[in-house]
Order: sequence, then C-alpha cells, then structure tokens
Amino acid sequence: MKMIFDIGANVGEWTNTNINNSDKFISIEASPSTYINLYNRLKDNSKVVCLNYAVCNNNCEDVTFYNCNSCHFLSTLNEEWLSSDKSRFYGEKYTEIKVPSITIDKLLETYGIPELIKIDVEGGEDKCVFSLTQKVPLLCFEWASETNEVTFKSLDHLKSLGFNQFFLQKNDSYTFRPTEFFSFETVKEQLNNTIPKVDWGMLWCK
Repeated sequence: MKMIFDIGANVGEWTNTNINNSDKFISIEASPSTYINLYNRLKDNSKVVCLNYAVCNNNCEDVTFYNCNSCHFLSTLNEEWLSSDKSRFYGEKYTEIKVPSITIDKLLETYGIPELIKIDVEGGEDKCVFSLTQKVPLLCFEWASETNEVTFKSLDHLKSLGFNQFFLQKNDSYTFRPTEFFSFETVKEQLNNTIPKVDWGMLWCK
C-alpha cells in the first residue's frame, strides 16, 4: 500500500490535491486551531489520518510553538521565522503556546515506511528532520533563502542517513515531482546563490 506523510499539513490543501496519488495519508498539523480545520475538512475521507502534533526531535514531550495570529500558514517551531528582521515574515504577531510533539521515527514505527515524506513547517524544518534516524525512499522539505542555515543543517543530517541525490525546486507546486536529481555539493552551491527574502521552494532528497 502506498502511503505519504504530510507534515505541516495546515488545512489539508497539499493532501487534498494529491489525494489520488496514494492509498493513505498521515496528515499532521501542530497548530490546534488550524488542526480543527484540517480535521473537519478531511475527516470523512477514509484515506486520511489527521494528527495534531508538532513533529520534532523532542522525545514526544510538549514543545513551545509560535502560533501566528493573522496567518495560520505561518505558525512555527522557530520563533525567528516571525521575530527576526532577517525573515520575510518579520513583524507578524504571534502567541506562544505549548503543543504535543512526535518524532518522524515514532510515525514510522506506528504507520510504516511511506513512499514520500513532505515537510513544510515554516522555518522549523531542521527540528523536524532531526527526528528521523533512518533513510526513507523520498523526502522533500521547504526552504527559504534567508534560513539557509536551517536548510544546510537539514541537508547535512539527511546526508548522514544515506540520502545522496537532491533537487532544488523554486517556489511550490503541490503536484510537482522532480525527474532528475543532483549531488549534495551542487544543491549547496545553488542554495548559496539564492536571494534572501526572495527565493524559496522545496528541496527533494532521495
């Protein structure tokens, strides 16, 4: 059975767009208020399991989460995503709350190995990626040029797990899948040439 993990599912747009591309979706959202919308939207679809967790390497304990007050899709585990003047989202108001956490390893133990793990957690990608300790067939995560440090940490960890082919996608398309992959060094060079607060997208790893 084909399965996909949608980590940072928000209100379920990515899951819903790809619903015919897999047999099962584990769709995970950290923000309690956003999760309610996700659950209500997808609860009647037998393909989808909705979970209310922040995915990070925190031993499945409650973690601090920065819930954006005005834009539900900007909520994050990384406070600098909203508070740093280096971020494109600097100045957005947010509320600090506690949410339950889970690791990718625990998700794998519970549900099995998916064909794809998609991660879009608004600047907290490294915290999420570090909760994985084994290679999976395919993983993609969001990157933003001003948070290249987060992206490089994530890439270094994935390389240590055996991922060795990569593709840097500019911007986002929910149905996009790369047809060619490049080396670790090539993708790092591409990232170094991106423009802060302008460039962003998804980074594919296998």
